[in-house]
Amino acid sequence: MKKTPPKQFQIKEHAAYARMIYNPSLLQQLPYILIYPLQGHALPLIIIFSLILWITLGNILGLPAFVIIMAATLKYAYGVLEQTILGYATPPAFTFELWNPTNQRPVKQLFYLLFIFGIFQILQTKVGHIPADFFLAIGIFFIPASAVVIATQNNLQAALNPLRLFLLVKQIGMTYLFISILFGLVVLLSFPIFPGIPLIGVFIPQWVWRINSGFLLLLIVMLEVYLLLMVFHLLGFVIYHRRDFLGLEVVFSPEREEEAQQQAKDKQFGELLDEIYCLARQQGKQQEAVETLLAKLPALEEQLEIHQKLFERVSLWETKRVALAYGQYYLGLLLRKKQLAKALAIYQACLTLDANFKLKNSYQIMQLSNIARGKKQYSLAFSLLQDFLSRYPEHPDSIEVKLLMAKLLGERFERFDEAKAIMAQLLKNKEHRLYPDIKKQAKFLVKYSKALSSKALSSKAQN
Repeated sequence: MKKTPPKQFQIKEHAAYARMIYNPSLLQQLPYILIYPLQGHALPLIIIFSLILWITLGNILGLPAFVIIMAATLKYAYGVLEQTILGYATPPAFTFELWNPTNQRPVKQLFYLLFIFGIFQILQTKVGHIPADFFLAIGIFFIPASAVVIATQNNLQAALNPLRLFLLVKQIGMTYLFISILFGLVVLLSFPIFPGIPLIGVFIPQWVWRINSGFLLLLIVMLEVYLLLMVFHLLGFVIYHRRDFLGLEVVFSPEREEEAQQQAKDKQFGELLDEIYCLARQQGKQQEAVETLLAKLPALEEQLEIHQKLFERVSLWETKRVALAYGQYYLGLLLRKKQLAKALAIYQACLTLDANFKLKNSYQIMQLSNIARGKKQYSLAFSLLQDFLSRYPEHPDSIEVKLLMAKLLGERFERFDEAKAIMAQLLKNKEHRLYPDIKKQAKFLVKYSKALSSKALSSKAQN
């Protein structure tokens, strides 16, 4: 049942398809199921077929017209069922494939009905009315399930397997009872039509309700065709959302949509990579490669996984200029997206490519320094703080940066002399908001250094 998705899925009908494949709720989808037969090619089919059948009722053309119209309607109904199970949310078109004589699904459904009524007659003769009626009721109850099996597997033997039908009904649940009632309504609406068909009308019992008004009969015929298509679409919708349990392969599904989106991303990624690489390899075109890359990057703003793949690829190129420019952009994007651990990893990757790699601004330096300290990468954090002071010595946060450096020097590296020198400078800033923290850190540094010195002397004496 694998088919190529129609082009209009991505153009005009995307909303209808998305509504059906992403919404398993029958109650929410019911309004769209009710108007389904009034859309596309289904509506002219209802009108034309009903008019032909209504016009020929009661004359010599009634029987052949009934056979042809009902066969065509059932073929279209099975097309509706099959297409809906595949994930199509709109009625199928009048195609050769749909009307192909080799499409014998309605015939197989007829054989199912003949088999049920044949066994019914045998049981009625051999064992009595009650067992026969019970068997007939079960057979009629399983008609929608048999239609699903025939539509999906095109296998009459499977449609006659009661265990398979029972498991299918069990999987559908209480919704199946509602579908069976609607199928019964379709059969009920057929009764007023039969008396007007030659050779068939004489076998219809007198108790069957009859319609004398021609226009009312036309409305009943149209209502029956409408209900038939609607019920088959309803049945297909229910089966579609149980496709995993039934092992059905569909055309449209959230999984297929995700796969298609991933393919589109991969294509976009490949095209961008080829274009930039072609420029980067040409003599004197590296700046143009960088500019072209930066011009196209905003289109990938939300696709962080593509950015990651792209950075990994450009990092392998012989020329590092493109990779460093891209790393600068990607690093800033990760910081804006609060992907802090990834941002630190990209910064380290850029340092591997070029030890003189510099961050774009003071804000990025402070952010990455805080991340590095949180990751216990104290040497990296310290080098970032040094870079901050060397590039922005008059920055409003320079005192805070010096305080952080003093803490790292004393607490993590035990370079107390350097830490005390920094603290001596900081203690002169008595008006600064961080002065209480500076005093506290200075006292702690003195006590901490003395404690370590005493410990070292004690250890030396013992040795």
